[in-house]
Amino acid sequence: YGEINVSEIDEADWANEWKKYYKPIVTSSVTVVPTWIKYEPAPDEKIMRLDPGMAFGTGEHATTRMCLEMMNVKGKRVIDVGCGSGILGIAAKICGAKSVYMCDIDAQAVEFATKNAELNNVVATIEKADLLEGEQQADFIFANITADILMRFSKSIGKHLRENGTIVLSGIIDTRLDEVIQCYESAGYQIVERMAIDDWRALKLKRA
Repeated sequence: YGEINVSEIDEADWANEWKKYYKPIVTSSVTVVPTWIKYEPAPDEKIMRLDPGMAFGTGEHATTRMCLEMMNVKGKRVIDVGCGSGILGIAAKICGAKSVYMCDIDAQAVEFATKNAELNNVVATIEKADLLEGEQQADFIFANITADILMRFSKSIGKHLRENGTIVLSGIIDTRLDEVIQCYESAGYQIVERMAIDDWRALKLKRA
C-alpha cells in the first residue's frame, strides 16, 4: 500500500525549469544550441538555434540524435513527418537539402517549428497535417514517431517517396523493433543501416 499525493504546478514554471539542464548537442551533421545559451562554434561547424517550447525535439533524446546522425540530405527534397519542434527539417535545410516539408497533427508543434525555422533563417513548408492525407513527395523522409504509427505508415509512406529515395524511421523501442522491421520488409523495403542508442533503435530503408 502507498499514498498518492496530487498537486497542481504552474505550466510556465515547468516550461522554464528544464532549460537550466539543457546543453548544446553536437552531432556529425549539426550542433543544436538552445537560444538561451552563448556558444562559440568551431570553424565550419553548422549551428542550429532551437527553442523547442512544449514540442518534442530538443536533440537530447536518443531517437532525435540518431536521425541527426543519419542525415545525408544535401541536394535532396526532404519530408519530416511528425516534426515536433522542427529540429530535423531545419537541420536538413542547414545541411543543404533542396527543399523541406514538415507536418505534424499538433498545432502547437507546428507553431514552434515555424518559429524555429524563422530563428534559423530557414525557408520550409510547415503545416498542421497528416502525411497520409497529403500528396507531397521527397527523396528523403524522416519519421521519428512511435512504433505503432510507423507500422501504420508502412504500406502508404511509399507514395511520398521518390525513385531511389530513403526513409529514416526512429522512435522505436528495442522491444518493438522486430515488428517494425517485419511491417516494412513486407511492404517491400530493405534495411541499409541500423543504429542503436540505449534502448532506442533507428532504421534507414530503401525500396527492395
